[in-house]
Amino acid sequence: MTSTPDATAFAELVDATRDQTSALLGDTIAYSVDDWAAPSRLPGWTRSHVAAHLVENAKAMIRLCKGLTDGRLRRLYADDESKRLAIETGALADPLTLQIELDTTASELQAAFANLDDVGRTVALGPSLVVTAGELPLARLSEVVLHHSDLTGEPPQVSGAVLNALLDFQLRREANRSNLPPVLIMSDEGFSARAGGDGDTSTLMGPGVDLLWWLARGVDSPAISGLNTERGDESSTE
Repeated sequence: MTSTPDATAFAELVDATRDQTSALLGDTIAYSVDDWAAPSRLPGWTRSHVAAHLVENAKAMIRLCKGLTDGRLRRLYADDESKRLAIETGALADPLTLQIELDTTASELQAAFANLDDVGRTVALGPSLVVTAGELPLARLSEVVLHHSDLTGEPPQVSGAVLNALLDFQLRREANRSNLPPVLIMSDEGFSARAGGDGDTSTLMGPGVDLLWWLARGVDSPAISGLNTERGDESSTE
């Protein structure tokens, strides 16, 4: 199921993506060579791998936006192997290059979002994730917010309508994943939705950021009530 944000919601998502990217860049600007080489929260990935992925994700979304504008729809990535190779190569860059690439590609993507006109057209971000063009800023926002947490090890720094939008988007991403048990998500901020397969449904209640981190990365939090199952780490790197 997809939905198309109205003009106001679309603009707010574009602004939120810019603001969250600025927050990420504010942290990474201080990273040394050793900091970049340190493990991230994603198994097998250093911080530099996370940065390289964000760079490649921005480039891929720019291609999508351009394809939507000129009528030549493109895939997000050509194939998994070329995506993997680009990330492995990008992860070898020095700190300054990583920072410049993160900043430059993010700025180019913001401009591409601003030029989108047919926001109702659907695009596939992966084998099981179809969104409208109007939701591309939300998809990028999810990448930036979650990977920022992968870099810092801290919970996502979002709130309000942006948090609710990310919770809803993450639940849609999880819809076709078999490792999510049937759950009713109820955040302290008022968000409520069901996800997972069939069977007895557990009710999970707590702060929205903790629920988002659990959904996306399997991070258990004492602030969540109702947790009675374990989930492995999820990379969520479309």
